[in-house]
Amino acid sequence: MMLYDTTRLRMAAADILREWREYTPIEPLFLALHDPNARVRSAAQWVIMDVGEYVPPEIWLSHLTDADPIVREAVLYALGTRATINLVQEAIDAPEEGVREAAAYVVSQLQGQFSAESLMGMMQANDARIRAAAIDALGNLGDQIPLEPLLEALYDTDTNVRLAAIRALASSGERMPRTELRALLDDADPSICREATKALASGGDPAALAIIVDWLHADHEWDRENALVWLSRSIGIGVAGNEIASYLPIEELLHLLKDTWWPVGHMAAGMIASLGKNAPIAELITLVSSPLPRARWAALSALAWLGDAIPLSQSIPIEPVLIALEAEDVETRRSAAELLSYFETRVPVDRLLPFLEEDNVEIASIIAKRGRQEGIDILVANLRTRDRANSAAAALGELGKQAPAEALLAALNTSDISVCQSVASVLYKTHPELLSELVPELVETLCTGEVGPLLKPLQEILIAQALAALRHPHPTLLAWFEHALDAPHWEVRMWAIYGLGQMAPHVFEPALEKLQRLLDDPESASVRHVACRVLETLVPATATNDHHQ
Repeated sequence: MMLYDTTRLRMAAADILREWREYTPIEPLFLALHDPNARVRSAAQWVIMDVGEYVPPEIWLSHLTDADPIVREAVLYALGTRATINLVQEAIDAPEEGVREAAAYVVSQLQGQFSAESLMGMMQANDARIRAAAIDALGNLGDQIPLEPLLEALYDTDTNVRLAAIRALASSGERMPRTELRALLDDADPSICREATKALASGGDPAALAIIVDWLHADHEWDRENALVWLSRSIGIGVAGNEIASYLPIEELLHLLKDTWWPVGHMAAGMIASLGKNAPIAELITLVSSPLPRARWAALSALAWLGDAIPLSQSIPIEPVLIALEAEDVETRRSAAELLSYFETRVPVDRLLPFLEEDNVEIASIIAKRGRQEGIDILVANLRTRDRANSAAAALGELGKQAPAEALLAALNTSDISVCQSVASVLYKTHPELLSELVPELVETLCTGEVGPLLKPLQEILIAQALAALRHPHPTLLAWFEHALDAPHWEVRMWAIYGLGQMAPHVFEPALEKLQRLLDDPESASVRHVACRVLETLVPATATNDHHQ
């Protein structure tokens, strides 16, 4: 089946092209919109949407008369803010649901380009998405927000329209109709109650703020987390930080840094950071050495966010951060390394080198940005892992032309599409001259499924995944997996190990010996980790001591 159905390979080709921006060829994408496979069509549509702003609008307009509504949808998404008002008006009345949905998206993008009268007209549309998009746009008119139609929309038959009306009214500032919104605090729909509470809190309403602060003491951790999210947004929308402090003293925020549910500590850290130069920096430095790991993580996060607002290296000493690099838990070490990035030239690289761990992308990034090959090597090694490839790609992208092109190109053939996209985006920024060499092969794969050298390892990975899913100890499968343990690509080896792990107790001595050698795989930490886990499964309690060792 894998020899003929290359859906995932074609999707991967589309997703890589998605990051090419102005280098992306358009016509092959329109051909892919007619692909018999819905997932390939969807991938092509996302590419068209993402590269839309880089393509002259006349190219899109030439496809507006296509009989296929999927093509017209794609054109609307691609045009975005460059779509004309008349084009959007026509799409709003289209019989196809997908075209109307795309029109609602464009309305949300155009925002102020519509008059208040035309937006109020859209509020009469039969499609609730159009009504909600029009209301969202009205909410951006500031002093010109018309209150009467929004008050009527508070009782629309569609919940999303009602929520949009509450948000729009919350944006009306001093004119916000508090009495009408307070009436919704007892609405039968909990989502309406919550949105009304948030809207009132954004205007500093004492009753609403008191409700949200009371939620901080809820038994359920999600309620406490959401309360902090809404309080943080209230600060951002316009409630002064000292007004929040009158309801939530800084001592309580510092206490929340120690909450057993880590998102609560994370949110509390964000609120403390929003205080800027008024934040309790001394108390945060003290918590960096707390015996509670979660308190350390939250304090380090708060300090890192403060670094975006104040000159952190002039406000705190570097020594406690360097000491945090010696913590037993990896999360503290990573957070400390992230914080060190705000100290720039003050960071003693030679002192960091002893803490250069294989899985610490943050420290490797600091060292790599100072031109040290040791850091670059660690980042390249992390491109060949399942959990840290995205972070490693982002860090390599900060190196500019110094980013290793060969390693990045090799990482394009991973089975993780998000990593494909991240690496493609980095190549677009650091080595755009390579794109013209890759595009023909990717277009061929997208349109025909024929796989070239770039995605050949991905084909083998997908075959390994498919065969592993069979969980059948057929001799041919056992032989295939054993052979694949010697594959040159790390992810093929990793999935071959997974496949053998499904075959117990039918795995023979030669395969076990290869697995033991992969415990020291020189290329990938993920291969080593999976080999260790699978060997623990395959080697029974009665095995020899040599096998256990």
